[in-house]
Amino acid sequence: PEAAPRIFVRPLSPNPLEAAPATERVFGRLDEADVAALRERLNVNENAIVDGADPMNRLRLLIGFGAHHAIPEIVEKTGLSGEMPPEDVHAMARGSMAIAGALYYADLVVDGLASAGMELEEGMTCLDFGCSSGRVVRALAAAYPGCEWRGCDPIEGATTWAREHLPAIDFVHSPEQPPLPYGDGELDVAFAISIWSHFDEPDAIAWLAEMRRIVRPGGMLLLSTHGYQTIAHDEAREFRLTSQLEDVYAGLYDRGFWFKNEFGEGGDHGVDNPGWGTAFLTPEWLLWATVRDWRVVGFTPGRVEDNQDLNVLERREDGASVGVSV
Repeated sequence: PEAAPRIFVRPLSPNPLEAAPATERVFGRLDEADVAALRERLNVNENAIVDGADPMNRLRLLIGFGAHHAIPEIVEKTGLSGEMPPEDVHAMARGSMAIAGALYYADLVVDGLASAGMELEEGMTCLDFGCSSGRVVRALAAAYPGCEWRGCDPIEGATTWAREHLPAIDFVHSPEQPPLPYGDGELDVAFAISIWSHFDEPDAIAWLAEMRRIVRPGGMLLLSTHGYQTIAHDEAREFRLTSQLEDVYAGLYDRGFWFKNEFGEGGDHGVDNPGWGTAFLTPEWLLWATVRDWRVVGFTPGRVEDNQDLNVLERREDGASVGVSV
């Protein structure tokens, strides 16, 4: 039978990441001899994957494979190890290409901040909010070792492993509700990849307020969210039933927000919280929720793997007049 016609096709195409600032910074520490020696160490399949990749992913893969195979000169020069958590510890990705994926997200963060006018500089304090076992923040710490990197997550086993194996980063086990163990205005940057895509509306608002408290005026908050592009993405890949996507679409149109606790009994790797599930939200909702405390300085639909939207917010000065910059 013919496939049902897609109803959520978007005329606004995703805007993919086209820069690799963190990756290039790390790869730049290698010379031609290092790369030649690395290619000799890779097997036939790994070399084929590298050769078939686009230029940015080729660099990520080379660094990642070098770390995965624990090649001493690669590990020493890049600052990246291939050590991964065991199966009983939560991790967002595993296997030989996990570091390459982490570098993609590191590039996403650095490029998003730079596009909004912030360059990472030595001495900055930066938080990975919802870091799991440190997949992304470890790549950022390797690229920008002069920053003070922190990570927090409510999955205690993940942060315990990260604290023991990634000592250059300050990891803490965070509560499921605010506050976090950081002082007022302590951070220059906070970023959250696929975190606000899980909060229900009250928790999404509460955690935005907590980010306002811990990020200094003029500091940045970068976060990814499910939105209209995710609906089109999930329909095209048959990740969700059309009937559910219609419900999500109606929720976004009516209220700007849709939430469902989809993790079931036992929760998400031990996070059994009724306010943690799957969330979709519109740019209008985010603007409504943040306009008094933040300026919207970046919005890129579908930037995160043609799926989630990337939002960059700048913390307003206390008492600043309300306005929107896009």
